[in-house]
Amino acid sequence: MATETQMLRNFSLVGHSGTGKTSLFEQILFQGKVIPKAERVESGRTVSDFAEEEISRGLSIHTALANITWKGTKINVFDTPGDSDFSGEVISAFRASESAVLVIGARSGVQIETLKLWRFLDTHSMPRMIFINKVDKAASDFWRTLDDLQEKFSVPFVPVCIPMGHDEEHRGVINLLENSAYFLDPSGQGETPGEIPPEYQKEASKARLNLIEEAAEGDEELLEHYASNDTLSDDEIKQGLRQGLARNQFVPVFCGSAILNSGIVALLDFIAADSPSPFHVVEPCVSGEKERQISPEGEFSGIVFKTVLDQFAGRLSFVKIVTGTLSHGKDFFVPRLGKTFKVGKLFTCQGKKLQEVGELSAGDIGILAKFDDLKTNDSLCPSEDVIHYLPLELPRPVHAITIVSKAQRDEDKLNQILVKEAEQNLTFQVVYNHETKETILSSMGELSLAILLDKIRNAKIDFLTRLPKISYRETITKSAEAEYTHKKQTGGHGQYAKVLMDFHPLPRGEGFVFSNTLKGQNVSKGYLPAVEKGIQEAMLEGFLAGFPLIDLKANLSDGKEHPVDSSELAFKLAARGAFREALAQAHVILLEPIMMVSLFVDEKYLGDILADISGKRGRVLGQESFGKDIVVVKAQIPHAEMLQYALSLKALTSGTGAFEMEFDHFSPLGSRETELLIKDYQAHRKNDGES
Repeated sequence: MATETQMLRNFSLVGHSGTGKTSLFEQILFQGKVIPKAERVESGRTVSDFAEEEISRGLSIHTALANITWKGTKINVFDTPGDSDFSGEVISAFRASESAVLVIGARSGVQIETLKLWRFLDTHSMPRMIFINKVDKAASDFWRTLDDLQEKFSVPFVPVCIPMGHDEEHRGVINLLENSAYFLDPSGQGETPGEIPPEYQKEASKARLNLIEEAAEGDEELLEHYASNDTLSDDEIKQGLRQGLARNQFVPVFCGSAILNSGIVALLDFIAADSPSPFHVVEPCVSGEKERQISPEGEFSGIVFKTVLDQFAGRLSFVKIVTGTLSHGKDFFVPRLGKTFKVGKLFTCQGKKLQEVGELSAGDIGILAKFDDLKTNDSLCPSEDVIHYLPLELPRPVHAITIVSKAQRDEDKLNQILVKEAEQNLTFQVVYNHETKETILSSMGELSLAILLDKIRNAKIDFLTRLPKISYRETITKSAEAEYTHKKQTGGHGQYAKVLMDFHPLPRGEGFVFSNTLKGQNVSKGYLPAVEKGIQEAMLEGFLAGFPLIDLKANLSDGKEHPVDSSELAFKLAARGAFREALAQAHVILLEPIMMVSLFVDEKYLGDILADISGKRGRVLGQESFGKDIVVVKAQIPHAEMLQYALSLKALTSGTGAFEMEFDHFSPLGSRETELLIKDYQAHRKNDGES
C-alpha cells in the first residue's frame, strides 16, 4: 500500500567531501533496520558507494537513494557526492527533496563547498538542517563550529542537540527537545536514553531556553503565549520549530558522530516529525504554465530527475511523483515525445538494490525500468492535461578537453561510451565543434574527466586528448561600401548579378542584420534572400584567421539584374564578392570569448588569486566576504586563459579553491595575440595547400 503524502519525507545529505555523509547514511539505514551493520567507507561495502570507481577511489561519485520507515513515516534519503566535480548529482537530489541536511565536520568547520551548497539552498528557499559530525575526533569543537556558521551566514542557528564531551571524551548527545540524554553504546548498536548528567545540566538549560525562544519566533501566537508565560510546552516548541524551518527563519542544528552511531536518533526523530512533508509543496512548471502542488488528488504526473544506465537492469528512470499515484499498468504521456507509455514494473531502491512495489503516492520517488526513450527532465502526465515541469538548473561545465580515438574502428565504441555518460551526468557534455572540427568533452572538473578516461581505457580504446581550440570571432570596426558584379558566360544561360552594398559595425551581441534601401526595380525582391544568404555564408568563413564574423549590418542599396542570366546563385555570389571587398576597408579585428568567473577561495590565498587573475589578462569586478576566511571573487577572464584553470587554482589554494564560469561576451583581442593567431592560420593554410 502506498504511503500517504503527509507521511513522506524526502531529504538530501549534502556537504563538503570528507565530512562523513556516507557514514551518516549508513547509520540511518542501520537505525531503520534496512541493513544489519553500518559499514565504513574504506570497506567498499557501503550501500551508497557501490560503483567500481567509487570503491577504488574511496569517495562518492554518484547520488544514492535509499529509504527507511521511522515511527510510521517513510523517509527517502539521498547520499550525495561532496566533490564539486559531481555537483550535478547533488542538484538532481535537490530536485526530489523538500529539505536538506548539511553535514559539517566539527574540526574542519565551514568549507568552500559548504558555501556553494548554501547559496544554492538559498536560491531555491529550501529548508535545511545542520548535522555537525565527528565531534569525537581530536581538536573537534561543536561550539566553535556553531560560531563559524553564525559568522558566515545571516540566519539564526538553533541547536536541537548538543554534545556531551568532545574528542575521546565524547559520551553522546543531549536532545534539547526531549530534555534528555542519549548515551553512546560501546558496541555501536544504538543509543541509550537517560537523564542529563549533572555536569551538563547548566549548559543544557541555557541551550533549551534559546531553543524555546527561537521556536516562539516561528509563530505569532506562540510568541504572544511565550511573552505571557515565559515558556512553551514541548508540542508548542515543535510547532514553532516546524513552522520556522519551513519558512527558513532559522536552521536547526544537530550533532554527533556517524562512525560511533551518536546523534542519529534525535536527527531522525526530528526529520520524521517536524521536517517538511511533500504535501502541497509547489512544483514549478515552465513559464506560462500553472504551477502544481504535490497532492494525491488528480491524475498521475511527475518528472524524471535522474537517469541511470545499469549493466543488468538497463535504463532506470527516477521519477518524483507530483500528483496522483503511480502504479503498475498505469498510462502516462511524455510531452517531449508526444507518446503514451504504460508502466510495467515499478520499483524503489536501497542503493543499487531494486525493490518492486505496486503503487506509490504523490511526493514519493519511484523508478521505471527499461523505458529507453525517457530522459532526465522529461515530464510525465495525462495526455489530456499536458504539463511541462521545470527542468533541473545545472551549472555550466568548467573543464574541457578534446578526444579522438587512435583507430577509426574504435570511433563508434568511443561515441557510445560518451553518449552513455552524457545521459547519466547532465553536467558532462560531449559536443562536436564544427568550427574547430573537434570532439569536446566538458565537465565540472579534472577528476570527473579522469574517471571517464579510465572507463574508456578499460574498454581497450586507445585515444589522444589535448586542450580544445578557442572559438574566436571576427568583426568590423569601420563602415565600408563595395560594388561587385558577378558575370559568367559559358554557353547557354550565363550568370549575371550586380550589387552595391554598405556594411556597418553593430554593438557587441547584436549579431547580424540585413536590410535594403533599394529605390527602384533594379533588383527584384525575390533575390533579396539570396543576397542575405551570400553574406551569411561569407561571414562563416572569416577574413583574418578563418573565424566567423559577427555583429555587423549589411545593406543592399542598389544593383542590377539581367532578364535571362540573373539567378539566386548569381546574386548570392555577387553579395559574397562585395562583402569580401568591403572587408578589406572595414578594419576587421579578432574577438576573444570572455568568461564570467566566480572564485571561492580562502582569504589567505586572496593576494595570489588576484595577482593570477591580472596575469591572465582578467578584470576583477568585485569581492564578497563570508565571515573571516572565505571570499567570493567575481572576475572577467579570457577563455583562452581558463583552459587549465582547474589545475592552476588547485596549485594556488592547496586544493581548497573552487570556481564556476559561463560565457559573458566577446572582446577585442590584443595585438600580440592577434598577430600570433593570424600567423598560425596562414601557416595551416600553407600546409594544407602543399598537402
